[in-house]
Amino acid sequence: MDHLNLALLWLQARWATARDNRDEAGFTALEWLVVALGVIAIAGIAVAAVKAYVTGQTNKLGSP
Repeated sequence: MDHLNLALLWLQARWATARDNRDEAGFTALEWLVVALGVIAIAGIAVAAVKAYVTGQTNKLGSP
């Protein structure tokens, strides 16, 4: 159990150091992840919209 407590204390210290020493020089990895997921979500929505539009237009061509 001492190893678990030591690991938790070490993680808390690392978290505090990362939080306290952060300057405004750039993004953290978590911020980059959130931005990347947002871009991927927007791209997915755009692809779905274009696909729906093209499918609708194609269906209009097939019917007299």
